[in-house]
Amino acid sequence: MEYKEAVNYLYSFINYERHLDQMNYGEKKFYLERMNHLLDVMGNPHRSLKAFHIAGTKGKGSTSAMIFFILKSKGYKVGLFTSPHLQTIRERISTHEGWISKEEFVELIEEAKPFIKKAGEHPIYGPPTFFEVLTAIAFLYFYKKKLDFVVIEVGLGGRLDATNTILPMVSIITPIGFDHMHILGNTLPEIAREKAGIIKEKIPLICSPQDPSAWKAIKEVAISKKAFYLKVDDLYTWKKIASNLKEQIFVISGNGREEIFSIPLLGAHQLVNAVCSYASLSLNLSWDISSEDFKKGFSSINWAGRFEIVKKDPLIILDGAHNISSAIALKETLEDYIKFERLFLICGMMKDKDSYSFLNTLEPLVYSFHFLPLPSPRTKNPEELGEDVKDKGKPIYFYKDFPSALEDVYKKASPDDLILITGSLYLVGEARDYFFGKID
Repeated sequence: MEYKEAVNYLYSFINYERHLDQMNYGEKKFYLERMNHLLDVMGNPHRSLKAFHIAGTKGKGSTSAMIFFILKSKGYKVGLFTSPHLQTIRERISTHEGWISKEEFVELIEEAKPFIKKAGEHPIYGPPTFFEVLTAIAFLYFYKKKLDFVVIEVGLGGRLDATNTILPMVSIITPIGFDHMHILGNTLPEIAREKAGIIKEKIPLICSPQDPSAWKAIKEVAISKKAFYLKVDDLYTWKKIASNLKEQIFVISGNGREEIFSIPLLGAHQLVNAVCSYASLSLNLSWDISSEDFKKGFSSINWAGRFEIVKKDPLIILDGAHNISSAIALKETLEDYIKFERLFLICGMMKDKDSYSFLNTLEPLVYSFHFLPLPSPRTKNPEELGEDVKDKGKPIYFYKDFPSALEDVYKKASPDDLILITGSLYLVGEARDYFFGKID
């Protein structure tokens, strides 16, 4: 089997990531029985994994990456499972040695294929989904690599997510906001209860600062599960000391300590993610992380597509923000960390996103809007995005694809301006292909 064949095989399974806009909250699309059956047929490779399990609306990917890099800096053999990817499916499955290689990916698919076929013959469950297969082969890969620890990011929600078959050492919930409401619920407590579904019996929970109504729902689940719980702002305080385009320096205080760290990710929201990571690893349950390990790990983080500066004069920033919570964080980061004359916004969004709130959050900073379709069947029409801001009296342009949008904007921008590319990780992936070349 060639690498392309292996990828095509994976994509032959039903992929809800591509059709989330067509689903509703009541549909029986997500349930764990089918995933548990697949893992059982595979010999339950996940049961020996020592995992950190992370859910949340925003920051769960960054928090996962931070924990991964800190453990890696200590010298542990560690795995990381995240979603979605930007440029290659291989980004989703990585270890301290790097992304899974093409050869390993092919071997993994070939090894798992008979199990997947057998599991798919179940008379009630039927074939697994794309994400279930991907999660299962990630568990198998991590098991075969004999890793010390793994960091597992939830795909969607928590309670019924395929990753929720793992029994972690620590459950982590990052800030909760409004996203995927048609699937997860229309209120913060409803969404919080779905995320809190990752909390396991007597397994510690570390939680980021939350809206009081979301925290109430999470705490109720933690208490019912007899899980030790800690909301990080109840124990720690933190503040930025200094920043430039490459890093921010910050201090964390609490638990009788005050420590200064540097992180190559900008934004106050990344400090929240850093404190959540710090609190989780400070538990030191079956690992041992020192101050130096934290310092080395934080400073070594590499997390593409999150306020990523790819060019200067004019400044070009890629950011995967795609909901109201991330739009607010993006706006605050731009105001607090970046100086620019005019902001040219290049944006594409998915149909199931609240584009009106997203765009109108950023609008006060924007000089002109530049809309394009995403490389996905879930893309929102650029003209629909234009309708969301047509009453603002600002220039609006439409394009057929990313290269034509960037080339036009680049002609209009001066060295002191900012070109912001945002609205979807799909768009960020397309932009990275353009700036750095395709990977696979």
